Amino acid sequence: MATTRLCTAVTAPLPPPRSVLVLGGGIIARTCALRLQEQGCAVTLVAEPDTAPPSWGNAGHIATEQVQVLARLATATRVLSDHFPRGPVALDWGSAPAWLPWSFRFLRACLPGRVRESDAALRGLMLNALPAWEKLAKTLDRPDLLDLRGVVKLWEGADADQKATSALQTDHGPATTTPLDATQIAAFNLTLATPVKAGVHFAGTAHITNPRDVLDTLLARFIAAGGTHLAARAVKITSEAEAVRVNTTQGELTADRVVVACGVRSGTLLPDVAVPLVAERGYHVEWDHGGQWTLPNAAFEDRAVVVTRFGSRLRATSFVEFTRDASAPDPRKWERLEAHVRALGLPVASPFARWHGSRPTLPDYLPALGTFCHAPRIVAAYGHNHLGLTLGPVTADVLSAHILRGAPLPTAFSPDRFSLRSGFSK
Repeated sequence: MATTRLCTAVTAPLPPPRSVLVLGGGIIARTCALRLQEQGCAVTLVAEPDTAPPSWGNAGHIATEQVQVLARLATATRVLSDHFPRGPVALDWGSAPAWLPWSFRFLRACLPGRVRESDAALRGLMLNALPAWEKLAKTLDRPDLLDLRGVVKLWEGADADQKATSALQTDHGPATTTPLDATQIAAFNLTLATPVKAGVHFAGTAHITNPRDVLDTLLARFIAAGGTHLAARAVKITSEAEAVRVNTTQGELTADRVVVACGVRSGTLLPDVAVPLVAERGYHVEWDHGGQWTLPNAAFEDRAVVVTRFGSRLRATSFVEFTRDASAPDPRKWERLEAHVRALGLPVASPFARWHGSRPTLPDYLPALGTFCHAPRIVAAYGHNHLGLTLGPVTADVLSAHILRGAPLPTAFSPDRFSLRSGFSK
């Protein structure tokens, strides 16, 4: 087994790049590519065609209220209490070699000092997450892509009032909370087959009105700004003194800098760096509501199910399944989601469409952002876990400042924090 060592080398900063390769097809890659292109770089976006990244398949929520990292002991205990089928957490035992070593790193990240540092770093990003989205919607000239009305969280059980009170008393960063009054609860219960007993509205959050449209609009604006889109798969990165080379399924590319934003696949492109990414799979079902759902987007907290309206469609999302990205999906997860839809009495006017996707999650539940100290031409932009959509535009802002002006990033985001394997060279 290769030994590991921490990266302690100090390298001279590189001049601002004239050319940049951005690898990946999700919200992180596309926002970074557009931001760098608009700031004068010659950018090539390398992304496989016809892919559906997690940023396409999630609940569409801009979750500014989530200012605490999930790497904490309270989360670890939920693996037992909320394990499927009792709850939304699932461990794919056939893929244990993929997530078991990751879990030991996760427990280390739960130490109080690490948690405080991680929370502070995440909060710093989250404070600017929604303003960055508003700026992006303006840049795209598509304010309709962003709905600023917030989200409602609902509880059904006997302890609903207690859970709602706890939510009201919790620190939610830039988001603000207001309890639903009796009239608002009654409006939900007129539609739902299973009544809810308490709810909280989270303002200062938002949601995307059409995830596919967001990705397509970003790509179109990037190309209109002079960017190049190569429909290909990145295979290997080689960092050299004067440039960085990327082998793709369509040939070799060379640039001054490369941004790695390939989600769960990012580690395969960085073979000499420890990248303990786990595939944290989520599932959704989607269907036509027949014009019968006009209520706000809602998280049914007791079920760990988020219901989002995208125009004529409703989408129900859930589950945290630790697995391998290539492993087969578990049909029981979709069946459980469909059972929740029926139990809630949500309007269904079409067959269900099913989807699954892998969130790229590092053990401390923070993204890897910034330059590798032993390979300053390679820039990390992966590991956003549940917050990829939320943090897409603000990630583009901080990374572009880092790449073009040398702006520092919190050490909590360092891509070197999980150490380097021996034998790594520039």
